[in-house]
Amino acid sequence: MQPKYTAAQWEQVSPAFRGLAVGTVEMAKAVLVDGVRPSDLARQSDVSRQLVYAAVQRVRKILEEHQAQELVPVMVWLPPELAEQVRQMAAPYDQPAGKGKASTK
Repeated sequence: MQPKYTAAQWEQVSPAFRGLAVGTVEMAKAVLVDGVRPSDLARQSDVSRQLVYAAVQRVRKILEEHQAQELVPVMVWLPPELAEQVRQMAAPYDQPAGKGKASTK
């Protein structure tokens, strides 16, 4: 299977996956970055193909939502008072789709 993302692209979007289980993210990365076929991954990991496909779909949904909103991850070091302001600004974008989504106007 042809990889959909490079390792660098994956690293850039990985903060969006923090609400997912580690196993979900690892399975999706194996398929979307490493190019492992879902059926091969299921066999190697001793899980069902459905579980692998579900993991990939969950990650793809998050990626599509972030791409649709044209969001970009930002990692900077700030003094505590500024960090809190940035957290408050980012809060509307950290929620799952449909729950408090910020306007893009």
